[in-house]
Amino acid sequence: MVETRNISLGGLLFHVELPAYTVLRDYLSDLRQVLRGAEGREEVLQEVEHRLAELFSQFTAGTRSVVTLVDVEKAKTQLGEPKAFRELTDEEEPEKKKNQQGDQKRRVFRDSDDSVIAGVAAGLAHRVGVDPIVVRALFILLLIGPGIGPLLYAILWAITPRAKSASDRLAMKGDPVTLDAIKETVEDQLNKAKDEFENPESGRRLLAWWRRFISDTLPRFLKAFIRTLGWILIGASLLLLLLIGALVLSGLITGHWNFQFMF
Repeated sequence: MVETRNISLGGLLFHVELPAYTVLRDYLSDLRQVLRGAEGREEVLQEVEHRLAELFSQFTAGTRSVVTLVDVEKAKTQLGEPKAFRELTDEEEPEKKKNQQGDQKRRVFRDSDDSVIAGVAAGLAHRVGVDPIVVRALFILLLIGPGIGPLLYAILWAITPRAKSASDRLAMKGDPVTLDAIKETVEDQLNKAKDEFENPESGRRLLAWWRRFISDTLPRFLKAFIRTLGWILIGASLLLLLLIGALVLSGLITGHWNFQFMF
């Protein structure tokens, strides 16, 4: 029997074969070494661990509970080697992005970085490959015409997850989730946060607060409210069924079916 180790990645617990554990440990150690002194080092490491957790969950889903050396090697192949990390020149950057785009299946997320309300339209625009303005215009037409725009938006808002991690943002745009891409995405987020902090105009702070409220606080409240309302309706339905059952049973026993309800 192969010896295993228990590790935590992205908040998930994995059982890893010892040879796979050794390779994974060296991989993360090399990554920490390469990122030493880099801005956003800890954030990049967290995002990489999150992506590794996603991949290991996919590789082992429904088949086994142990991560093997093959799984680790597949994850390394998808992410790339830490030693290949380097700063790209201005000429290389556009060419790299051109080669990466369009090769991956895009996943649907709400894009809170480009949101007006909750990022639904921007997320759908990424999925179908059009400008967000086009999707927003369609929602407006649905509001003016049949009037189902707000309802449709609310439903999509409730069922579509928000792009929280770098992996989510890359998958939303159809970009490969590699070490370089994760690092670039984290740096973009840090630069955006730094810009908002260094330029704290009241309008921008209000917009940032509104986006956080719309994309995070309000959905959590609505989900909790809907969940509570659902339990109330289920409880009321069960009580009604019990009442009807008791009345039917009483009628069967006594032979009297003249029930009168007073409201």
